[in-house]
Amino acid sequence: MFSFILLIALVVVWIKFDRRIERLEMLLRQRGNAPTEQVPVPRPMPTAETAFTRRLSEEEISEYGPTMYEPSGPSAISRFIDWVKKDFMVKLGAFLLLLAFGWFVSYAIMEEWIGPAGQIALGLLAGVFFLGLGVWRIESYRHQGGIFTVLGASIVLFTLFAAREIYDMFTPASALFVMFMAVVFVAFVSVRYQSEKLAHAGLLLGSAAPLFTGVLADAPTHFMYLLIVALGSLWVVWNTGWTRLILVSLVVTYFYSVAFMIDGFRADRDVVLLFSFIFVSMYFAANMVSLVRRHVEGVKHMLTHTLVALGTAIFLFTWIEVAVDAEWKSILYVAWAMIFAVGTYIVYSFTANKPAFYLYGATAAALIGVATAAELDGPVLTLAYLFEICVLLLAAGRLGLRARTLSRMSLLLTVPVLLSLESFGSSAWRQGVFHEDFVVLGLTMFVLGTIGLLLHAKSAEAEDEVALITAQGHLAVSGLYATALVWLILHAAVASDDLATMLSLIIYTVVGIGLFVAGTARSIDWQRLVGSILIGFVVLRLLFVEVWDMNLEGRIITFLIIGVLLISTAFLHKNRKQTDDVIVSE
Repeated sequence: MFSFILLIALVVVWIKFDRRIERLEMLLRQRGNAPTEQVPVPRPMPTAETAFTRRLSEEEISEYGPTMYEPSGPSAISRFIDWVKKDFMVKLGAFLLLLAFGWFVSYAIMEEWIGPAGQIALGLLAGVFFLGLGVWRIESYRHQGGIFTVLGASIVLFTLFAAREIYDMFTPASALFVMFMAVVFVAFVSVRYQSEKLAHAGLLLGSAAPLFTGVLADAPTHFMYLLIVALGSLWVVWNTGWTRLILVSLVVTYFYSVAFMIDGFRADRDVVLLFSFIFVSMYFAANMVSLVRRHVEGVKHMLTHTLVALGTAIFLFTWIEVAVDAEWKSILYVAWAMIFAVGTYIVYSFTANKPAFYLYGATAAALIGVATAAELDGPVLTLAYLFEICVLLLAAGRLGLRARTLSRMSLLLTVPVLLSLESFGSSAWRQGVFHEDFVVLGLTMFVLGTIGLLLHAKSAEAEDEVALITAQGHLAVSGLYATALVWLILHAAVASDDLATMLSLIIYTVVGIGLFVAGTARSIDWQRLVGSILIGFVVLRLLFVEVWDMNLEGRIITFLIIGVLLISTAFLHKNRKQTDDVIVSE
């Protein structure tokens, strides 16, 4: 029962991936295939950092000119209806033939017309007949020929399944071999007559064969067979360029491995783990080769390549987390990160293939992050993430990545920022100032400020608004950390809470006035805004919090000092006005 549910799940996942990927790839192809009679509507030049699905090399970018907007493709439902309508009679007839054949065999068994050997031989002959009919028909009508070919292979698989389950006529190995040969024939026909959907159907039939032979419980045989099927699908990809087969093969293998986890994998854990590493290496190599071979048409296949890279990382992460002892996890994560990074760098050195570098560079960085989390926790983990992200951004800057790409990569700082929030409420602030939470908050503030300044300069030079907004966001968060640190440090260092609060509010007021005045003098909006926010915060705090919390003496002194500071701005404005009047009169 579980095997049947797994088969249905694989088919559903395949259909969903197939339709979505085909639709997106069709939309990407339409950018360069618009009819000439349409009025061109120019749109911004695509850049290498626009999105994974639109990532281009610099050579490709130079070849792009104004393109035209076209309506989006049909929905998945309408495409499915079109598929059903195409050769509908043939599909319906094939389905009815399959039912009729099954009922005929059942009737013949009940009437004892045919013995067990004759029944199985009849089924195999019928399968071979429809395979031959498919090959004959596919030469003139590819779609119809594909239907007959799949029908023939399905009859062979179901016949062998019946022979195993009812009469126990074949050993699991021999039944699996015959099924595999039928699937190999389907794959050969798909390559010979360039039918991608037939290749997908053959891959699914080949992957389902272990369910019909009962070898699922035998881990070495099962995964060795899946390895052979995967290698066969990669051979098809090599000869045809149908990159989606890599993704389908990866999904099928992953689901089989998950099923093996559920069905008592512990006995053969090391064997399955070894096979999982073999599969990860194989899909990594296949994806890299495909990226290099299809460098010129990278946009067309970029979504598939991205999903394969993501799926490979998930495959690796799942098995390391489930099957590896805790003390070995971080070592394996780092080792695989080095494999991905070195392999990608070698490919990039010889081919200048940026999409491959971005994909597996990100994967390697993610694995290092997971390895760090496996070994560390608390403030030390936050510091480690800060260091790793800084190194990553510096390396990316040395490689000449654009401002927008660097700004997107800098969003990784969100992880240590979220982890550092715990340090604001740490009980260590009651014991003093210098402790690990102080270091965490101080370094987070420094890193955000430094990265924000560097990105601000780079984005201003490149005139990139998106990168500029990201840089300003980093600077704003760094300012919030500085504000909070002043409050925490003074309350930890000064014995009296009222005195610490008074000093904090005075510092905020002085800084706010300074920023407001400087922003007004230089016509810098953000300085005026930040200064106004600080002053507003101080006033609101005084009126709604400190007026109730402070003792009378502290309240008098605090209100007096801050009031004098705020009144002093009137003289600064007066001097400014006099200067302006002099300039106007001249």
